[in-house]
Formats: sequence, C-alpha cells, structure tokens
Amino acid sequence: MEPKLKTSRKWTPFPEELLTQLRSVFKQNFRDQIGTGTVEVTGRIYPDEILVSTGFRVGKGLKQSNFVVSIAYKRNKDNVMKLIHTGVDALAALFEQFFAAADDSEFPRVWEEVNFEGRTIYVQYDTTNTELESEADKILGAAGGLNEVAQGEWDDDEDLDPDLIKAQLGIDPDDEGGGETH
Repeated sequence: MEPKLKTSRKWTPFPEELLTQLRSVFKQNFRDQIGTGTVEVTGRIYPDEILVSTGFRVGKGLKQSNFVVSIAYKRNKDNVMKLIHTGVDALAALFEQFFAAADDSEFPRVWEEVNFEGRTIYVQYDTTNTELESEADKILGAAGGLNEVAQGEWDDDEDLDPDLIKAQLGIDPDDEGGGETH
C-alpha cells in the first residue's frame, strides 16, 4: 500500500482492534458476496494523509481485489476518526460497485480524484495479495520492526508523535493493549 502524497514517509498503523471491527463490518455487510472468501483491512496514518485499504480474496486464490482510499488532512483541524469512517464508507461504496461489475477493468489503477460526501478523496485499485506479500517480507527480513508504533522512513525534521496520533484516534497513549476506540 503506497501513499498518494510524496511527502508521506513515516506512518502509524491503525490499531488492531479497529482493523478487527472494520473487517467485521465488511464481512457482515457483504456476507452474501464474500461467502467463504477473505477480507483484508489495513490502514495507515501519515502526518498529512490517511490511507485505508480493503481487499477481498476468494478462498486461497492468488488474486486479491483491493481498494485503497487516500484522504489528506490537517493535523490540528480534522477529526481523524471521522475521516477514517469517511474512507470506510467510500470503500463500502467501491465494494458494492465491485460486486455488481462484470470485471475489474473499470477501476482506477492509479490514484483517481473523487468527491465523496463533500470531501475530495483519492481511490485506487490493485490486485496485490497482502498475505503473500507479508510472507515474502518475513522471508526477506523486511518485516523487522512491525511491532513498532510508527513505521516508514523517518526524517528527524518532521515531528510526528505516535502518542498524538493515538490521542486523535481516542486511544489512551499509556494503554499498551491497544485501548478502546470511541
């Protein structure tokens, strides 16, 4: 999952509890279309951008259909949780289109600007199998620090505080267990 903004280098992953909730929402709302398939949900918070991705894979198939939403935001102005929910709503709309479509040829393979609920967002479609990518990263040793709160390329001139991001998400920064989302 690559960010849209070129300045997006360091990031914090969505808390696992939130990802579990989002997976459950997609499985429940699209239960007939998903059947025994797999739903993958990931999210990252960059200093000026939020990425939310949802993917669907039939059984143990190699092809996974993924939609990614990018939403630019202002740290001290925008409500991060509200923007995450906007991204999830956009992904749900894309899932509806996907399951109604004859094939995936109409979905954008590069970032495409969309006005959604009065906000400019960017959407993109790809077929990367996240499970295979994760396994490849483990084999290659690229998954070294995945338990860290913040990840990506770090620039000491930037001041991204993981505790600030947790606070924006409504998570107690001192809660090592992930905390509750509000």
